Amino acid sequence: MGYRKDIADRKEIKLASNPAVDVLKASEERYRRLFETAQDGILIIDADSGQITDVNPFLADMLGYVREDFVGKSLWSFGPFKDIRASKSAFQELISNGYIRYEHLPLETRTGQCIEVEFISNVYPVGQKRTIQCNIRDNSQRKHAEEASLIIESQLKEAQKMAAVSTLAGGIAHQFNNALTVITGGLDLLEENGCRQDPAGYVDHMKSATDRMTRIIRELLAYARGGKDNIEKISLSDLVKDSLPLIMSVLKPSIAIETKLPSGLPEIYADRNQMQMALLAILSNASEAIDTQGHIRIICREDAMDEESVKAFAGLAPGIYTSLTVEDNGEGMNEETVSRVFEPFFTTHFQGRGLGMAAVYGTVKNHDGWISVKSQENQGTVVCIYLPAADTKVEIAIQSQVPILIAQQGSSF
Repeated sequence: MGYRKDIADRKEIKLASNPAVDVLKASEERYRRLFETAQDGILIIDADSGQITDVNPFLADMLGYVREDFVGKSLWSFGPFKDIRASKSAFQELISNGYIRYEHLPLETRTGQCIEVEFISNVYPVGQKRTIQCNIRDNSQRKHAEEASLIIESQLKEAQKMAAVSTLAGGIAHQFNNALTVITGGLDLLEENGCRQDPAGYVDHMKSATDRMTRIIRELLAYARGGKDNIEKISLSDLVKDSLPLIMSVLKPSIAIETKLPSGLPEIYADRNQMQMALLAILSNASEAIDTQGHIRIICREDAMDEESVKAFAGLAPGIYTSLTVEDNGEGMNEETVSRVFEPFFTTHFQGRGLGMAAVYGTVKNHDGWISVKSQENQGTVVCIYLPAADTKVEIAIQSQVPILIAQQGSSF
């Protein structure tokens, strides 16, 4: 008996000290740790029976189940893979080829939510049997990241286009302004040197034309960052209230005005005249979009933007803003029109020079602000402007070479 026990002890010592066994155990432990902590779903299936033998915690949690819900069940009898015909067909293809991959496979969670995954399966020999390992990766985050990247890329392209147009408009405006200065100077000299008697009114006609050109140039320069002439601390609500008599003069009599202009909102640094011109241009467009009866809402409010909320506003940094929103229930615009609404000389009307919204764009940009236009055909239009509060330090995230005003498509009220 003692002899047999001695032999058994020696075998046990020899087995325990076998390097091959140690390496195998270490390998198994490493795989188990990877299996348990992997941030992708892993499903282990017996290739002969099609039964699930193991599932890692990440997959169970992703689908809303526990491990016991998986183990011992066939792939096609289990909830997320319950399309029996498709699952059996894929299983047979996997067994035949030893590999299968789906980039966009819809799976249903325990709560009924459909998620899209990348599904990769391989067949491995394990001793006398074959085992299938399925790696399952949730595509939702990657899909959201790709969508966000496309939006940012689109905004950057739009900003670069607007920057190029802005530079061109500024150059043209300055050249025209130089030529116009000579013309107006010449007209003044003509009046002083014998042209006071002008029965046909030629000089007056020319002066009227030069006045119109001067206004166009002023609008072009406003679009092309023509500067802020008289900056002061003002209340946006008070500016709108003071402008109401002028606003009513540019609107059709059949249009009702609704305002929400609370007092005590953070003041902004702005050029009063430029901001008033911008407001009138927006309201003039809203009035033209309403054929007969309609209504326009003008709303001012305070908006505090943190790191998360500011992501929806291209180019703005976290801080306190005062916003101005103008909503109308007019004819609205299609997607192409919205995408071009800030371009100089773009207009949907047969008459008009199409500089109103371009000038608004430049004015808001000059004031380190953000503007969007959201519209759908027959659903009205919403124009929203955000301007940094005077007493809040806001560092603009996108510098002067990239405009921060992006037209957006959306719905109205």
